[in-house]
Amino acid sequence: MNTDISTLRALGRGAIGLIVLALIVLLPRPAGAQELTDADKAISNIVAIGDPAGIAPAAWLGATPHFVMVGTFKGYSFNIQATDLSAIPDISVEAKREYRAAEGGGLDYVDFEIAADLTTNGIERGIELEFENADFADHPVPSSFALKDAEFPEGLFSNMELQIEWEWVEKSVIVNEEQLYTDGTLIMAHESGDKAADARPPPA
Repeated sequence: MNTDISTLRALGRGAIGLIVLALIVLLPRPAGAQELTDADKAISNIVAIGDPAGIAPAAWLGATPHFVMVGTFKGYSFNIQATDLSAIPDISVEAKREYRAAEGGGLDYVDFEIAADLTTNGIERGIELEFENADFADHPVPSSFALKDAEFPEGLFSNMELQIEWEWVEKSVIVNEEQLYTDGTLIMAHESGDKAADARPPPA
């Protein structure tokens, strides 16, 4: 993520591909963090894996499962360049959809989440991204969704929630940060999956 404009690519299980551009609001450091030296900050606050160039892609990276996250978030620097998840053993990515009962029966596709677990500088990190819409299935792919502060927004709108967490035991550093983003754009570049796995019976 970037404090001015952020670019994010994530492709998880079910071949979900997306690009997110979001403006980030800087908030105070987490209460549990110690005052770290510059060397300690490089260990705890800099999350890097894969290609060290640190350049966010400008287009969808294709159907090969990947997760790319470049920029800064609340003082933490991210340069995650897993353009081929199978080639990087220190990261795993999962994605899931969520549905809710629709008026008149059936289900609306209202939420998808992406979770990345990775190890950098000897610290296990967790990253979760969640997106909501009244029904993502109503819109063709590709589509662009403006981020806004609303629960299950209708039309070409979405919201985005990001959470990061990790613990550095030796320095008593606990990171657990969560932020809702209401500025920026979600571009749904690709959406596919196993229809049998995605199928949900209608509510009783």
